[in-house]
Amino acid sequence: MTPVTSPPLNSRTFDVGQLEGRDLIYFDLHGWPGWLEWFGQAAKKGGLGRHIVALTADQVRSVCLDGAVVFAATCHLADSNSPMLDALLDAGARYVIGGEGVNWNGLSNPIGAGLLGQWFRRGMQIGGDPLRALVFAKDRVRLSLLWYKVRGMEAHAMAARDALAFRAYERR
Repeated sequence: MTPVTSPPLNSRTFDVGQLEGRDLIYFDLHGWPGWLEWFGQAAKKGGLGRHIVALTADQVRSVCLDGAVVFAATCHLADSNSPMLDALLDAGARYVIGGEGVNWNGLSNPIGAGLLGQWFRRGMQIGGDPLRALVFAKDRVRLSLLWYKVRGMEAHAMAARDALAFRAYERR
């Protein structure tokens, strides 16, 4: 499937039905603690950035994810009060992979959460089991962490350490 981006799409123009029938759904949006929506990339207007609402918890709950695996490189997904995590699980996601707090990613080259997501997708393609794919992805990010340390790339190393804290969440 061709990636869907926000912008140009937003919560009013995105057909959430596109999420149904998927084995793997990958989100890389902006989230804030306790908020009921995720945001797309900031749009520049008059020199000021403003975030566009890309997806809401109500929209997520309105679809049937029916066992899909969701990877979210989105900040604050797994915080103690996370309406978006609850919405994904309520919609039927088998697992939601994500982390707490701020999750770092690169704009042009994936680092941290984005790199973990890239390896996670490859792990799913190879073996299909989400928990094994997460272990596979973390092993690859650990190798990157060593490289970053040797090269003195502390910001990249910080992003990698953050990604290593990602977990798989499932409905109890």
